[in-house]
Formats: sequence, C-alpha cells, structure tokens
Amino acid sequence: MSKSGAAKHEGPLRSGLLHDTLGHLFRRSHLRSQQAFAKAFDGSGLSPLQYGILELVELNPGLTHGELAEGMVTAPSVVTTAVKPLLEAGFLVKRSQDHDGRRAGYSLSPAGTAFFTALRGHILEAEELLLAPLNVSERRSLKRLLHRLTASGRL
Repeated sequence: MSKSGAAKHEGPLRSGLLHDTLGHLFRRSHLRSQQAFAKAFDGSGLSPLQYGILELVELNPGLTHGELAEGMVTAPSVVTTAVKPLLEAGFLVKRSQDHDGRRAGYSLSPAGTAFFTALRGHILEAEELLLAPLNVSERRSLKRLLHRLTASGRL
C-alpha cells in the first residue's frame, strides 16, 4: 500500500481496446497537432483557432461572426474568445455591414495583414512536424480519408 492508503498498480499498464479506438487515436493525434503548431508558431502568441480565423478573414474579407464560426466548425462563443485578442491587438477590424449596424464583418487591418503574412508559412512547418512519421503516399491517404470522414457531417 502507498502512503495514501491506495494500492499501487503493479505490472504493465493494460489498456484493453482504448489504444485501438478511433476517438482515442484522434484525441492523441489532435494533441500531436497542437504540439506541432506550438513548436512552429513559438513566440507568436497565436492559437490554432486564431490562425484559422486569420486565414479565413484574409481570404474572405467581411466574414461575419456566424460565418467564421461555421467556417471553423465551432460555436460562436468560441470564436468570440479567439477573436477578442486579435481585435485588441489591432490585427482584425470589425465593420458594420448594414444601415443599422446589426450585421458586422471582419477584415484584416494593415498590421494584421503584415502579421499574418509573416507567419503564414509556419503552418507548413507545423504540418511537416505533425506528419513527419508518414511518407508522401501515407499523408495523401490520411488526408483523403479524413476528408471523406468529415464530409459526412454530424451524426
């Protein structure tokens, strides 16, 4: 018994089906993806979600909050949390799109464009770090299968 009174586990860790379930493998892959992003974007202060927002806004100036949430496949409240620091840093600008100000769209500011342009290439570094154990054919197959799996939508 340990000092806390709980019995200490002896022998190798048994995981049953855990390490063969896709959900668990996706979670571990997501963690690897986050680690690769953090390494490639070290010191930028940017999160993966913020990178995605900047990418979408750069390519689609005037996107609304709801369109950003849809494009990022996340809840509007999550977008709110990610967008706030980008607005405060002056990288994003929010402008009214209608006569009464209820509909607003996001655009990159000149500072945001410069910031994003300087960092955009880092996403390829993050991808390379993430996919390093796979050869070119395996990478193509994995991406093709993940596109098929995610194209089917929600359950």
